[in-house]
Amino acid sequence: MLLFLIILIVLAVTGALTFVLKVALGVALGLFLGIALLGGLIAWRIRRALRGSGTGWRRVPGSHVEVLDRESRRDEP
Repeated sequence: MLLFLIILIVLAVTGALTFVLKVALGVALGLFLGIALLGGLIAWRIRRALRGSGTGWRRVPGSHVEVLDRESRRDEP
């Protein structure tokens, strides 16, 4: 612990402390964003696996408009 304090004081005296803190903050932010992105990707894959890959959209013959099938709407009773 004493060695850590001595290193911290030396870095502060030489002016390198701000650089070290910026690098540490960048690494921490990168790790946080990476873990958040990975968690979101895993949650999306689990949700997709539970719901199925079918979107429920179909094309009406003779039209360029896509409509949602009534059977695939899960929010209606």
